[in-house]
Amino acid sequence: MIALRPSVNRVWQREPAGYRAGSALDRLQADLRPYACDRLSAGRLCLTLPQGPQLEISERPQALFLAHIVSHRFSLSGRTALTGSARLTVRGTGWWRQRGVRYCTAGDEAAARQLTGWLARYPQIGATLAQLDFRHAQLTLAAGRWQFSIEHFAACEVVSRLPPGRRYLRLTAAQRCLLLSACLMVAQLMEKIDD
Repeated sequence: MIALRPSVNRVWQREPAGYRAGSALDRLQADLRPYACDRLSAGRLCLTLPQGPQLEISERPQALFLAHIVSHRFSLSGRTALTGSARLTVRGTGWWRQRGVRYCTAGDEAAARQLTGWLARYPQIGATLAQLDFRHAQLTLAAGRWQFSIEHFAACEVVSRLPPGRRYLRLTAAQRCLLLSACLMVAQLMEKIDD
């Protein structure tokens, strides 16, 4: 890989032209009603579920040719008694329709085996994720902490410069329910592992 000079690297990583920090998050916040949301910054939001866990939602702008997409990453984390570091990536199976999910692991084999073993005991987590339209989902363990992060295909804004346009893909009530249920089930699973 070619290393760029620091000044060139800063220019390369700047935000896309036309990106308005927080505008897509305002639309998402409306989709998340009636759940309690607190704005942490222009691009970050904290959603508190009635059962207790708090999800942090952050905007993720991605530049494309003459356009950009603003997606949102939902993440929650906590402490765990599991040792080792591992990364578990969730992938949908099936080409046309998702028929389930599979877990791809990396890192410490013992920790990854423990995680997949626990997930196998609770198949409703995989069944919920299989119904969810997600772009990316990952569970990581490191230094006595766990983090689950997921990006939905909806709940994003697509901005085009040619032709000029801005379109928000809203998060439907059914997908919102599945997304928040999956996050809650992962949090409950991690609590059970520590008991």
